[in-house]
Amino acid sequence: MRVKRIALPVLSVLFLAGCATTVPDLDRERLEGDLMAYGVTLSEEELPKPRGELELESAIHQALLRNPRMQAAYARLDLEAADVIEASQFANPSLSLSVLRPEGGGGNEYGIGLAWGISGWLLRSARIDIAESHWESTRLQLTEGMVALASDTERAWYEAVAARQQAQVQALETRAADLGLRLGQRFHEAGNITDLDKAHLRIRATESRLQLEEARRQERATRLYLAHLMGIPGEIEDWSVPATLPLPLADPDAPGALVDQALDGRLDLAALDKALDGMTEGVALVRRYRWLGDIEPGIEFERETDGTRLWGGGITFTLPLFNRNQSGVHRAEARLREGEARRDRLTDAIIADVHEQHYRLLHHRERFRMMREELLPAREIAMAGIQERVNYMFDDVFDLLEHKQEELRDWRRTVAELGDYWRARADLAYAVAGPLPGGPVGREGYFDIGQLEREPGQMHHHHDHGHDHEDHGEPHDHEHGDHTEHSGHGGHH
Repeated sequence: MRVKRIALPVLSVLFLAGCATTVPDLDRERLEGDLMAYGVTLSEEELPKPRGELELESAIHQALLRNPRMQAAYARLDLEAADVIEASQFANPSLSLSVLRPEGGGGNEYGIGLAWGISGWLLRSARIDIAESHWESTRLQLTEGMVALASDTERAWYEAVAARQQAQVQALETRAADLGLRLGQRFHEAGNITDLDKAHLRIRATESRLQLEEARRQERATRLYLAHLMGIPGEIEDWSVPATLPLPLADPDAPGALVDQALDGRLDLAALDKALDGMTEGVALVRRYRWLGDIEPGIEFERETDGTRLWGGGITFTLPLFNRNQSGVHRAEARLREGEARRDRLTDAIIADVHEQHYRLLHHRERFRMMREELLPAREIAMAGIQERVNYMFDDVFDLLEHKQEELRDWRRTVAELGDYWRARADLAYAVAGPLPGGPVGREGYFDIGQLEREPGQMHHHHDHGHDHEDHGEPHDHEHGDHTEHSGHGGHH
């Protein structure tokens, strides 16, 4: 006679199966609170695509709304939520039916069995805790991903502004070189300069135009990258970035305080800690139930061929004679050790990154200060001296234009240094998990290049070459776009 097992009563199974954990949900207020610590805010409403001048905060909002990285992060969070649901649910019971026909004839023997393992019920609470730890870890990873995207967008925005301002200065430098070439052509026609002198002027003008083309390519590339981060790849015609960079803000705290701030606030570190909580619970679980195999209690029902009905009960369980889940214990412990090692590596990387970005920020700030307060004023004084020598005919106008180009190259280098400062500041703010001191961007003013924008016709000079130079201020054909308003070379008198 075959024995068919029936699990606990059906009503009990159905009751327990209905005790599933509620699906974890992303709390917007909690998310906004975590982001606020980093100085990042979420837009309260759907945003149209950018138009006009794009401010930094708007660029970040566009990226958080449209960038596919965020959609992928939300999907990963949903996957972890599914794991929480799975951990909370019980295994379905197994139903078996049988019909046995006697060989010599007679009535059939019927059997029915309903089996349900209770191992999952014993482990359910711990598995839910582990799954929820992993969900919380993924939630923190999502938030950290949003902060990382905001930081990337901030850095790209500053790169685009710096590239635009550098292209403006380069356009002025190219105008000076083109003016020198036009003057040289007139002087050459009059026989006042040699073919070699004219060739040198053409070389300088051509090299300057090549640099202007590269500056414009770089400006376009930075805008394309910013558009990519904002989730509107290739769409750069309807919006622009500001034309001037803000001046540096106050210096950050000492590296030690910044490291403490980073270790307390970094969300990637907090996410790893949550994952380690789940791993630790997993090790305890597998150790606690290492002897436990499948356990199937049940009752039995059978009807014999003569119509007799039999009821009874039974239990089946695994004897841990050979496999005591040694591999499971070893695997769980190894995963925990690997997770702890990853946390140590991340901690070391954070400390090193804070120190590196702090030094990088101070380095670019000091270089910008030296250029702005020492190099550029010295260039201005030199230009005034050269202008005076040209007025008294000790030097000629080509010397003046050459020095003007050198001055403008230093202005372009200064703009690039200021852009490097702001990118370093964005990197340091991300590394320390929060905004840096100094107040709002623009509090100290902006690095204006308006003093360079003067008509080249203002650079008066007196020569006996027998030529009238009153039309030297005409715009050159190579100027276009946003830079056409810059109509001169910033001559000093």
